[in-house]
Amino acid sequence: MYVHIGDTVSVPIESIITMVHAKGGKSHKSPIHHYESLEYIAMVPEEQIKTYVVTDDCVYGSGISIKTLMRRIDEFYSIIKR
Repeated sequence: MYVHIGDTVSVPIESIITMVHAKGGKSHKSPIHHYESLEYIAMVPEEQIKTYVVTDDCVYGSGISIKTLMRRIDEFYSIIKR
């Protein structure tokens, strides 16, 4: 199953390693610097990034909050359990 993370991008849920709250953009020292070897795709201007979504092969800068992304994933798993 895929989760929509912004713009026209959807990623497989199982490929998501972690999601990190941006806290002021990429220049702010955050755990995201551990993933510098991965390709980086900003889907919105840097100042509008709310969440970094780290997948197996890429880091996405998303304008969607971590809370909203988690709700989307939780909704998917609640449907599966039915």
